[in-house]
Amino acid sequence: MKKVKNALCVVLSLILVLSSAPAVSAVSLWDAFWSADEADDALIMQPGKDESERNFSWYMTENTSCAVEISTNFLMLDSKSFTGDIVDDRQGGYFAKVTVTGLSEGETYYYTYSSGEEKSSVYSFKTVKGDSFSALYMSDIHITLDEEAGNTKTTACEFADLLTEVTAKNDINMILSAGDQATDGLLTEYQGLTFSPVSRSLTFATAIGNHDRKGIAYKYFTNLPNEDEGMISSPQGGNYYFTKGGVLFLVIDSNNASATDHRNFIEKAVNENKDFKWRVVMMHHDLYGGSIEHRESENELLRLILSPIFDEFNIDLVLTGHSHHYSISHVLYNGEIAEELSNGETVTNAQGTVYMVSASVGRPRDEEGAYSERVAIGMDEFTDRLYNIIDFSEDSITVTTYERGSGEKFAGFTLEKDDNYSAPEIGFFRKLIGRLLGAIGTIYAVFNNIGRYSDLKEDGFNVDFFETVF
Repeated sequence: MKKVKNALCVVLSLILVLSSAPAVSAVSLWDAFWSADEADDALIMQPGKDESERNFSWYMTENTSCAVEISTNFLMLDSKSFTGDIVDDRQGGYFAKVTVTGLSEGETYYYTYSSGEEKSSVYSFKTVKGDSFSALYMSDIHITLDEEAGNTKTTACEFADLLTEVTAKNDINMILSAGDQATDGLLTEYQGLTFSPVSRSLTFATAIGNHDRKGIAYKYFTNLPNEDEGMISSPQGGNYYFTKGGVLFLVIDSNNASATDHRNFIEKAVNENKDFKWRVVMMHHDLYGGSIEHRESENELLRLILSPIFDEFNIDLVLTGHSHHYSISHVLYNGEIAEELSNGETVTNAQGTVYMVSASVGRPRDEEGAYSERVAIGMDEFTDRLYNIIDFSEDSITVTTYERGSGEKFAGFTLEKDDNYSAPEIGFFRKLIGRLLGAIGTIYAVFNNIGRYSDLKEDGFNVDFFETVF
């Protein structure tokens, strides 16, 4: 990425802020931002523990000081400064990690970030008020599809175009990305993911995918709240949770088969947040889509070890990716259809979980799939021309899928809860079998981590055996 004067980025950021950033999508603007100094910073704003916090992370070439300044006006008057930690990325660079606290609901904030004496342009974000907010849900962005020269820029600009289109039509506050943000897990891919100022105005919640863990950059690129250590290592990024509105979000590393760790993590998060009406899990791997035959053995294993946990803790919605095949399940409990779901339908007091797979943003499938009988809504022709908006409120979650370009509604459903809601009770044997299978998954996870360690070492990454495996 060619360097230009930082002043250019300041001017362009001002243009976007004053013109409501989502309305600007000119290719020339993307070229200018791509060439600007800050494009290399891989700045990402992630959820804090709750709506009063935001976690920031960005790349630095030197081990110097770091800070985020926050203000309620664009001129940054009466700003407050937050400092953080510097982490060595084991590849010759560093990442700054800063948490901003004390944010108020329903407020617009402006911020800058600084590495030593170098201060960034001004960006902005909004906090939500009450229980109502909207999020963009997607998966498998896959910055860099192949090794062709310029491909990182091409895919990054395509993603920036998507964000611009979506935010122009929808008042979203957050991105929910269910893994495979990158293709090879490289720093350059995360730089491409976040170069657009549009992405820097949205809270970006990410799950780790199998492609993200091909390198080691994801671990340093992210700054996750309430991150769980676990018995068995998730070497590139573990489970974490946060709350927003009336929702408890639980993000799982589904590359890690240690179901015992996943169960302990969810149990702890649920027990500490019992007052939240909705529970949403996000992870990378598809469980019930059943659209790729050669992956069914993997799906079956994950179903066996994870679905009993989701039943036990009454998870309302599971957001996934991986297969690149769009699908929405019926309401499932104990591995079976508890209630049928139709396109456009509202389900009140669902006695189970809905599992959704987003189509890939960057790598659409063009082959035909064979859907599971548990799938309520799917596609016969697979495309990346879709995006999903999830509207959360006190009493409902509405998922709507739109076609890119036209903005026409493709599919959707609503989950509602009223005062008559009563969570189903998991059976003793279902719970017992889930625990036993979870223990087997934990053993498998150790051997899987050994293989991951070997692959990373072979690819030349500086990784520690015990840190990676255990």
